[in-house]
Amino acid sequence: MKSFSSLALLITLFYQVSLSQKLPEGYILQYQQGFNGGHALSDFMFDHPASWGIFSVSGNYYLQCTGATDSTAKTTLPANIAILKNKIFGDFILEVNVMPEADSNGFRETCLFLGMKDQTMYYYIQLASRCDSGNHGIFMVKDSIVSRLTGASEQPVSWKDTRWHKLRLERNIVKRTIRIFVDDMTHPALQIKDYELVMGMVGFGSFSSPVRFDNLKIWAPTVISNE
Repeated sequence: MKSFSSLALLITLFYQVSLSQKLPEGYILQYQQGFNGGHALSDFMFDHPASWGIFSVSGNYYLQCTGATDSTAKTTLPANIAILKNKIFGDFILEVNVMPEADSNGFRETCLFLGMKDQTMYYYIQLASRCDSGNHGIFMVKDSIVSRLTGASEQPVSWKDTRWHKLRLERNIVKRTIRIFVDDMTHPALQIKDYELVMGMVGFGSFSSPVRFDNLKIWAPTVISNE
């Protein structure tokens, strides 16, 4: 009986330690969205609202971006942007499920946005199926000019057909770190230390690829309304 009680205590302690490792002290759930109805769209600002919508498969609802608004257009900035309205974050942890779909060239990618002041100044993380000078990395946009903050030799993402992938984005403004995890929550896929931008809005989207989003959660010590 004593050994059973000890085992139960160890399991409880392990569970508590796991939670403390996952969420830093003082972090609370500031926003959660399962996209279970059209009303969810009102929480976001969209660059191209006609490209976004709520869909469902087998009773599971999700937000989907249909892809490029103009397949012939060439741009150095992401074309599909959905930004969470009226919330400014400093330190935060964001988790979301994504399902990038292949374009006509078989290319898959998705983006996360943070530190956004406006459309001319923000960070974005592009996770893509290939890595070169313009794809897959952490970037900063300043005065609408893009600077790459990670190297061009990072490992691209092996997206799986019709599979949801879990992303976790961690921003620490004291350490000035940005870390992104893909499925494996123990080893970051990309990470940097950058001192340029601090607080701002957050969101997700893509350059031109179709992509689905679901189960969005954001934890933070605090959030500032910009209404």
